[in-house]
Amino acid sequence: MLLNGKVAVLPCTGIGQAVGTIARQAAYRVCEDLRPRETVLVCLPALVKGVQEDLDMVAECPVVVIEGCKECCATYALAARSAAPSATVSVPEAMKGKGLKIKREARRGLAEPELAVVELVCGKVVAEVDRLRGQP
Repeated sequence: MLLNGKVAVLPCTGIGQAVGTIARQAAYRVCEDLRPRETVLVCLPALVKGVQEDLDMVAECPVVVIEGCKECCATYALAARSAAPSATVSVPEAMKGKGLKIKREARRGLAEPELAVVELVCGKVVAEVDRLRGQP
């Protein structure tokens, strides 16, 4: 896998929480649709387990972490692998001042306003990817 110039995106998994689903969906959208040539998606469970591909990604690329809550599990998992995020995007921070409320049961299927939060988070992640790649 050629990682030159790519930015790794590491979302929290937040199983059982809508914010985790939002973080994952934002990561998929950035890596698959918005910046597919510029990013690689890191799997948090694979990173924790020590899968070599994911270890290589966080060792060779700047990492944008998407955190769903104050527990910061993705950042913690990165630190356990002797790495640190180059940037962090927080789902709750992205929502601040936007008047958006998410439903707890939304973790099974996102609808409005959760999809609006995904787009907010995507915008912040894309901005960080572009910044880390030296794009204006």
